[in-house]
Amino acid sequence: MALMAGGSVADAAPDLVVSPADTLETVVVTATRTPKLLKETPVVTRVITAADISRSGKPDIGALLEQQMPGVEFSIGMGQNTQINMSGFGGGGILFLLDGERMAGETLDNPDYSRLNLQNAERVEIVKGAASSLYGSNAAGGVVNIISGIPVEGTHLKLNARYGTHSLQSYGALATYAKGRMANSLDARYDSHGEIKFPRRGDYSRSYASESWNLKDRFTLTLAEDASVTARAGYFWRQQKSTIVSYDRFRDISAGLSARWKDFTAKYSFDTYDKLDYETATGIEARDYRNRQNTVHFQYSHKFDEVGTLTAGGDWLDDYLMSYEFGSGSHSQTNLDAYMQWDWHPVKSIWLVPGLRYDWFSASRANRVSPKLSMLWRPGKGSCSLRLNYAAGFRAPTLKELYMDFDMAGIFHVFGNPGLKSETSYNLNVSAEYLKGSRSLTVMVFHNFIDNRISYLWNQALGGQQYINLRRVQIGGVDLSLMKSFGFGLTVNGEYVYTYEKFTKGDLRANPTRPHALTLKADWLHQWKPDWKFTATANFKWLSAVSGDILSFFSQEAVRTQRYPAYSMLGLSLSQTFPKRFALSVNIDNLLNYIPDYYYYNSPITTGIGGSISLSWQM
Repeated sequence: MALMAGGSVADAAPDLVVSPADTLETVVVTATRTPKLLKETPVVTRVITAADISRSGKPDIGALLEQQMPGVEFSIGMGQNTQINMSGFGGGGILFLLDGERMAGETLDNPDYSRLNLQNAERVEIVKGAASSLYGSNAAGGVVNIISGIPVEGTHLKLNARYGTHSLQSYGALATYAKGRMANSLDARYDSHGEIKFPRRGDYSRSYASESWNLKDRFTLTLAEDASVTARAGYFWRQQKSTIVSYDRFRDISAGLSARWKDFTAKYSFDTYDKLDYETATGIEARDYRNRQNTVHFQYSHKFDEVGTLTAGGDWLDDYLMSYEFGSGSHSQTNLDAYMQWDWHPVKSIWLVPGLRYDWFSASRANRVSPKLSMLWRPGKGSCSLRLNYAAGFRAPTLKELYMDFDMAGIFHVFGNPGLKSETSYNLNVSAEYLKGSRSLTVMVFHNFIDNRISYLWNQALGGQQYINLRRVQIGGVDLSLMKSFGFGLTVNGEYVYTYEKFTKGDLRANPTRPHALTLKADWLHQWKPDWKFTATANFKWLSAVSGDILSFFSQEAVRTQRYPAYSMLGLSLSQTFPKRFALSVNIDNLLNYIPDYYYYNSPITTGIGGSISLSWQM
């Protein structure tokens, strides 16, 4: 079950109920960039464990986050690329990391979520709210960090296969080795599904068939107790069958080298992401997009006895982009940053974490100092806690937003704007948590002030759409979470999020956030025999209706206001382990058989009840 800054049941023996307080011993790294117990982390942090991922029946990051977090919604955008809305922030404001590393490539400000393989994920850490003081641009609304598992001693192999509706097929292999000072993990995965034809009218009539390969390898050599070297490499390939005569292909090659010695860490990362047009008749590939990033990172973190922990670091990022959206040619820029944070525990019941970051971008000449201050107060024996957070957010204009010159099939042009200002935001959130035995209650209130939000409108002089800065936008709300564990292996959890958006009068609300969202979850675990364990997970999600502006392609006015209906989804996952390390899982989606009356771009991709069956084996 997911944890929000301390609160859930671990995947232990099913006849043993683990209290929420026990899970506070979980170590997290995203909120402060250094390992820290969840119970001592002032920043509100959500943790989805490997057991949660396994029981969810959701093999991809988008479906997992939608199931576990009510304020998250993934939808289809241009070219059927996936885009996110997380409590009012889109892909340009939510930074996705894989083991703390950024990803190259984007479409509509979103990364290629297919690259985020959960097969070897130990946990997913989510920090909601501005994290720019530690992670810079694109982290104004939060950070999602997928953290890979560490190989255990010996040689281990895990194989899995999944089959489901719409010709879904998935095959995976995870091989790990650890002995003495050496450890290696090799992760391979293949996914595919057929074309999905929707039974009713909509903005689109089908979802493209696709297939993908994802390969990753990570090797670690421990030189001494306080020194190690890690090398990694990855290859990703995806094909989307958009038309009969041509397919969209996506390819990524990544690599990295990091070294740790005492309090120092140094990293180099390389990532290049390509988009290609593949002609089925000739077999010719034509590359029309390439994003290449080289990153050098340094960090120093030292704990001073009885005083606190100092963390300081910096990055050099070389960002190159060649894109069909530029008409022709390419652009590049350099990003330099430096940050510093002080983790202070002045008295037994208080933790304070002030921080400061400076960013500079060469293309837009944008620079910004982003401060933050986090505080945790946990009086007495820790049954209650209060967290206060203030953070400044920052997002510099991307190369695409600065220099775009894209002809939309002869209908109109989309132009960049070299005069764009950087988005700046101020995030405030207060959360209170109550823990007692097997019960927990968390309430969080959040508010964001966003200035110069980057959007686009019709420019009469240019005769096309152009990126512009909006006036102040405010996003706020309340997040309420309840959890209860029972003594017979049952855990129930409910979370409700209310989100409101306030735009300056006259600005258009084109991608609205649903104001109300609710998730309910029940987990039941039972141990029949030492090698026979049964788990059942039921998930319910409800999203309220919302209204948004439909934009005109040829003016600054809204054509009309569109109301998007509310909908509910119910899923069930069943899993049984057997002797000889086999496990069989059945996942049933959309038990309520919800089918949209009209398929909007923010409608769920479903044709009614469906599901999958999977088999895994490990040694």
